[in-house]
Amino acid sequence: MNRNISIILPCFVAAFSVMSCGEHHHAESKKEAHLDHDHGEEIVIHHEEAERFGIKTTTIAPAEFHSIIPASGSIEYAPESNIMISSPVAGRLTFASRISVGSSISAGQLIADIRPEGVSGGNVDAAAKARMDAARRELDRITPLYADGIVTARDLNAARQAYQEAQAAYSSTAASGRVTSPIAGIVAALPANNNEIVGVGTPIATVVRQGRLTLRIEVAEKYYPALAGVTSCNILTPGSDRWIALSELDGRKEGVVSGNATESRQGYVTVIFSFVNDGSVSPGAFAEVNMLSQPIPDVISIPAEAVTEQQGQTFAYRRIDDHGYEKVPVTCGMTDGRMIEIKSGLKPGDEVVTEGTVFVKLAETKGNAPEGHSHNH
Repeated sequence: MNRNISIILPCFVAAFSVMSCGEHHHAESKKEAHLDHDHGEEIVIHHEEAERFGIKTTTIAPAEFHSIIPASGSIEYAPESNIMISSPVAGRLTFASRISVGSSISAGQLIADIRPEGVSGGNVDAAAKARMDAARRELDRITPLYADGIVTARDLNAARQAYQEAQAAYSSTAASGRVTSPIAGIVAALPANNNEIVGVGTPIATVVRQGRLTLRIEVAEKYYPALAGVTSCNILTPGSDRWIALSELDGRKEGVVSGNATESRQGYVTVIFSFVNDGSVSPGAFAEVNMLSQPIPDVISIPAEAVTEQQGQTFAYRRIDDHGYEKVPVTCGMTDGRMIEIKSGLKPGDEVVTEGTVFVKLAETKGNAPEGHSHNH
């Protein structure tokens, strides 16, 4: 049974004008749409209304898709972004004004003054130089091992922190009790308290460089053979309804960590990505992850927001003429979060609503024929 429903979307979404095939409307501003008998129920939304509510369509063409590996991950500061600043001398700590967690600071900016107290014994400068040299050698040893996945990021951070502390203790500038930041960034932590007595090497501040972030992904071991083909991934963080493609944030896969070096739970391996911190995600957050693996050619896919679900079935809206749309049942396959594979229901050349789908769905709902109205005349 065919019927033609004409929907004129007004300024307020709640009101719609309905034209069924047996009804006549005399308002000159409302135009009757042509009924295409090759289709079922037609939802008619005139051009100016579609434009007002942001309804846009895309013509479907087969394109490359990717096999999906689902996983979860955590977003962390990249190891090279963390700088732990330690006390170069023993004494009473006084933070500079406007230094607090979350403060933005520039390279060389004063963080604190330490008034030396109780410094005694031996050639302090020579001992500090020896400790700095030893810490530098250990950091040089650890760095390539981390790149090869033999040691963890925690080991690398510990070696880097030890070197930074030794370097600070040997610095002639730091020996004066003035503590400055070697980098520009954000004060992420202040482990020592203002006016506290601190010793040599006591951590007093952590500064994080505003740059790249690290995504540590835990993947079930059964996917290990496919990880070599992983090129990128999309992530969804709690509280967000938007999947983010790391490819748009200069994302790159840094490696796969397995064996004793992994910090994953048993039965999982770790894949590490890095990406530019553009402010859309927060360090410390967990993420749902869809990793993009082997490419699959000639797949029909549409944006995830183009698919609606009603009573357990999935649908898309296809444009059938200048003002007409119809609801089409579709069978969905894989999704990377942003795009969904369509296994049946749509074909190349179909023009599908990809933005403003909610308004077309609302128009369809509001446009049901009045109860008791019959089209059988």
